Order: sequence, then C-alpha cells, then structure tokens
Amino acid sequence: MHVMASTSAAATSAMRAASRPAPVVRQCAQPVSKHRVQPTACSAHQPASSAAAKTAPAAPGGLAGVDRRSLLLGLLASGQLLPAGQLPALAGSPSITTVFVAGSTGNTGRRVVQQLRAAGYKVRAGVRDVRKAQSLGFGLDSDISIVEADVTKDVKSLEAAIGDAQAVICATGFSGLNPLNVGAVDEKGTINLVNAAKARGVSTFVLMSSLLTNAAAIGQKDNRNYKILNLLGGVLDRKLAAERYLRASGLRYTIVRPGGLRSEPASEVGRLITSREDSLFGLDSDPGRSISRDTVAEVLVAALQQPAAANKVLEIVSSPAAPELPQEKWFDV
Repeated sequence: MHVMASTSAAATSAMRAASRPAPVVRQCAQPVSKHRVQPTACSAHQPASSAAAKTAPAAPGGLAGVDRRSLLLGLLASGQLLPAGQLPALAGSPSITTVFVAGSTGNTGRRVVQQLRAAGYKVRAGVRDVRKAQSLGFGLDSDISIVEADVTKDVKSLEAAIGDAQAVICATGFSGLNPLNVGAVDEKGTINLVNAAKARGVSTFVLMSSLLTNAAAIGQKDNRNYKILNLLGGVLDRKLAAERYLRASGLRYTIVRPGGLRSEPASEVGRLITSREDSLFGLDSDPGRSISRDTVAEVLVAALQQPAAANKVLEIVSSPAAPELPQEKWFDV
C-alpha cells in the first residue's frame, strides 16, 4: 500500500467514495493501515451505512464535511491512505483504546479487526495460528499486535494475551467434525475468556453468540432450526451456558445473537434489523433470517461505543426490504 504525499487525487477519490455508501472492507493481504490512528474522546461515530453520518470538523487539505470512517474506508477500498494527520477526527470511547479480539482470524473475527482499525482502535489479535494472521496482513499494521490465544487452554495464558486491552470481543466458535469438542470452545472456552477478562480488569466484554440459544425455554424446542443446529454437540445449549456465565460475571457485557452468517457484503444480503432478546427464531415469518458477517462485525464494534448496548442481549438479522437503521438506534430494543 502506497502512502500518498499529496492529498489532491487521493482526497478527491476518497471524498467521492465517502459520498456514496461506504464499501465493506474485505479480507485482503494488505495492512489496514500503516499509520497510527488514535481514538479521540468525541461523540459516538456513525456507521458507513448510516443515512445520517455526522459531519466532521475541517481537516488539513480541504477534507471538511467528510466523516472520517467513510473517508478511511473509501481510501482503503481504493488502495490509498493519507497520513493520519490529514484525516478528520474520529469519535471513540475515551476509556477504550485497545481491544482484544478472540478468534481474530475467523471469518467474522477478521472483519472485527478491520472494523476496529477503521474506527481507530488498537487491536490485540488473539490467534491460534500466527502464520494465518500474518497472511491476512495483521503483522504489517503497527497497531495490531498478534498474540497467541487458545480459549481452550489455561486462563493465565489468556490473561497474558489480553494484556493492556480495556475491552474484549469474543468471535470464537467451534469448527471441526468432532461434536465432543464443541463445549470446549463455545462454553468452557468463553468462560475461560470471561475469567481472564475479569482478572485483567477489562471494562467491557462483547460476545458473538447465536439466535435460538434460549429456544427450549421460550416454546421453541420443536423449532426445526434449533433442532438442526443443536445436533452438533448441543452447540446452542453450550452457547447459552456461556451467555449466562457472562451475564453473571459483573462485567459490562453485550451479547449479540446473529442469524445465519453469510460472507457476501451487506449490499447483497440486506440492511440490519435489530430485535430484543428471544424474539427472532429463523422462521419464514421473521423479518429476516440471515445477515452479512460484515454487518455483524459492525454491530460488535458499535457495542463498545453505544451506551444503550450495556448489559444487553441483541438479536440481529437483515433484509433487503428493511429501512436504513441509524447506528444510534441499533441497541434501542
């Protein structure tokens, strides 16, 4: 990735990109940024898809009126980056500057890392396979620290991996064919991570879970989706046990339960639909059944910034027919 010395061509391209719905940052072998982008203590920033993006203060090089996140994503999409000093100031929490991501090389976790960097956070990327993280370009960004982290191992090693992070996003999930290993990741693994977060004094814990974890308790035990998903080692029951442990931990938590995860961009899958706990069941009568991993990553990161996300369970799907939902409304369920 080349750093542009002049703002003229790059800024013009970026502002055009920012004026359109911002493209989703896809996995690539290039670093997200070669410059340090410090989070600042201003109001919560808007998502790239928001219809009411906040106008940033004037910035050097004539970039007034362009919100920083859209500009940054536009530059990333065009393969260009401006020096950090030429970008408008980005909103962020004054108490969270560094985030530990468990499962950061997974299909959703890597998107979380990209969204965090686009939002100006430093990232401690928890991985089992360092080479895989390097192949995703993590090692080329000085504000991404690659740390070995296996949630099935001892808590002390997870404490070391979390390090100085003030928040944790857990995007882990069992992958494999042996159902006996499901609980080691989706229940015990998450519990280990919660315990490590508490020991490190982490302020906020965001957990990616799944729809239908509580199906049996809310009259949905015969739901076909629940039965099929839970065939794999009782994975939904394991996730529910982990949710309950987090809720009782005393940490500020947000639990995000997405529908069926898809790797296509949100422009193909649909716009975000949010709902309260235990209200979406993956049925044809629901407003949506699936969701782009890109959108899930956006919601996980937004949970760090929105006061309404504190100690809440949020269920999310998407639909092409859904209206645009401003980010400040995502957790108002």
